Amino acid sequence: MITGATVGGGLLVGVGGIGAHLLMHNRINTQREANNDDNAIHINLWLRITPDNFIELVNPHADMGQGSSTGLLQIVAEELDADWSQMRVIQAPAETAYSNGKVFEGFVRELIRLPDWADTLVENGFYRAADLMKMQMTSASTAVRFTGWEVLRKAASATRSMLLSAAVNKLDVSEALLTTQSGFVKHEGSGTTFSYGELATAAALLDSPETVQLKSADQYSYVGMPMPRVDIPAKVFANANYGIDAAVPGMRYAAVAPSAVFGAEVDSINNLDEIMAVKGVSDVLIVPQGVAVVADNPWRAEKAVRSVKFTRQSHKNEALDTNAVIALQQNALAEKLPVAEKIGKPETIDATMSVEYQVPYLAHATLEPMNATVWQQEGKLHIICGVQNPLNARVRAAKEAGLALDDVVLHTRQLGGGFGRRAAITFSNDEPLNWLVQAVRIALDSGKAVKTCWSREMDMRSDVYRPLVVAQYEGALADNGKPLLWRSRSFGNEMDIRMLLPPYEIPNISISFADKAHPIPIGLWRSVEHSQHAFFIESYIDELSAAAGVDPLQYRLSLLNENSPAANVLNKVAEMSAWRYGTDDQNRAMGVSLVKCFGSVIAQVVEASIKSGVPKVHRVWCAVDCGVAVNPQAIEAQVQGAVNFALSAALYGKCEIQSGAVVQSNFHDYRLVNLSQAPRIEVELLNANSPIGGVGEIGVPPLAPALCNALSVINGKRHRTLPLV
Repeated sequence: MITGATVGGGLLVGVGGIGAHLLMHNRINTQREANNDDNAIHINLWLRITPDNFIELVNPHADMGQGSSTGLLQIVAEELDADWSQMRVIQAPAETAYSNGKVFEGFVRELIRLPDWADTLVENGFYRAADLMKMQMTSASTAVRFTGWEVLRKAASATRSMLLSAAVNKLDVSEALLTTQSGFVKHEGSGTTFSYGELATAAALLDSPETVQLKSADQYSYVGMPMPRVDIPAKVFANANYGIDAAVPGMRYAAVAPSAVFGAEVDSINNLDEIMAVKGVSDVLIVPQGVAVVADNPWRAEKAVRSVKFTRQSHKNEALDTNAVIALQQNALAEKLPVAEKIGKPETIDATMSVEYQVPYLAHATLEPMNATVWQQEGKLHIICGVQNPLNARVRAAKEAGLALDDVVLHTRQLGGGFGRRAAITFSNDEPLNWLVQAVRIALDSGKAVKTCWSREMDMRSDVYRPLVVAQYEGALADNGKPLLWRSRSFGNEMDIRMLLPPYEIPNISISFADKAHPIPIGLWRSVEHSQHAFFIESYIDELSAAAGVDPLQYRLSLLNENSPAANVLNKVAEMSAWRYGTDDQNRAMGVSLVKCFGSVIAQVVEASIKSGVPKVHRVWCAVDCGVAVNPQAIEAQVQGAVNFALSAALYGKCEIQSGAVVQSNFHDYRLVNLSQAPRIEVELLNANSPIGGVGEIGVPPLAPALCNALSVINGKRHRTLPLV
């Protein structure tokens, strides 16, 4: 099939059906058709060049504080031989032409080794899939490692080649006599120079080269440099434009209160006349799983909605509480479960060490609560909000409004935190974009332009949560003290079995999980399943090392290939922390953990103490192998932020269920680590030859087990349940 086709040239011989459809998928033409900006030439995938010589990256990923835009610009500037002052980033519109299929392709390629001959078919196939599924996702550390390194790097190199070809045609000279530097093509012999902007129109008419010549590491001038983040000035001077900043003429404000039982709907409002009589109130509405009040300012709306009395429909979750969820999971684990992954012959070995771990439901608690501004204008439904999947959000809004997709306009904005909450993915049958659906419903039912903004209480109690998970581990030691058996059983349907596997060489392993639904909404949370399974795995390997009477860091090293990335980061973090096993004269101890996730490897050492019965983290050392470090400064910041994010969860994070609803409501009972509690964090990146990995989430999973392992040295108690306080 492949040899019978000239891909991209229009000639297909003996290729039909889906194969031809995939092979003929021309992303560049699709995006050019979607680009309505006459002031810039859409020369290559995601790249535009203006006549005044600015290079614009049309970024398909959302900015939610992770700083990936800077890394993407570095990659483009590197391969394009551009000047940093030329570079601009523009948010891609929520259009099918800007779906990012490389995100899906990257995940599949990590799971399955695909043959080289299938590259074009696979790449086009995933772009088609992204088109059909309306996916424009920012999640799982994909922006730089997939879109940037796999797509933009090649697109920029191809663009440089096309600009050179355009200059060759103008000057009628050999390309070997031309050079590119700082956004210009120069003919060395005559000294003639053309800016990229002068060549862009001609270059865009040329065919993209079939192969590109990418720079080697020794040629880099931007990649690997600590470049300042391009989004910082606007945030420092309060010019950044978030969804919550939206304002449109005649806009009113809506506040929402939940039905107070997951899955339950409101049947009727009992004091409608009373609420309608409140000054400024114009509408009182029943919305999916709640009630809403529309008023002329946000505080009047919020005060009024808290006074609404309503009758709720009965629901099976009314008697649900945390203990019932734990019992449900324990009962599921007591059943005969299929083995999802097996190494060796674990069924022939008797376990001698059995333990159970638990982690709670967690909220996202993004700094910017959920919000959306919705209005109708000239036959179109307009929405302003910040989301991690703009195209899919637009589809969901169109469905709720009963409109064609072309009749919905989504104006994307920056996100004041995402962590998976603003993605359009859930691991249950619940609505992940419940806040957006409510906002659309309120605007349509009221007939007004309305900004709907959830209170912190509404946000905390209507989330799609990191799941509560019970996990049971069994093991046995060989005569030499090394693990002979590793057997785990956990609750929840796992997408990637690798998340449940220990990163160590153990001869007999059995992994099972109970593939059953959670009773309350669950979804993506920073580091996804790694956040719970790393806690289980790294806690249990520490328990095995204690049973063997061996230093836990040396124990881990003994189970790894000495030249592996995992062994390298462990050795590095031991060096950074001056590792010691046991307590010092201040009764401080160190704990260690190792996690492979998102294509990277990270080891952490936590130094902690216990003061008046409360854990105190003093220092955290992180050694990271993420392959190519595009922006070391940004990576360091991401890991530091992730450590404090994870520390909040380990110490305090818990959403308790009572009478079918979450008990916690705000930061007084869902606490975050404050400045006085934040530890000193040191991050070092290994200069490794590993493939590029993700960095935005990797600092989260190792923290909780490393902290608990340190505390067990101090008080001799194994902490198998979170949170610690």
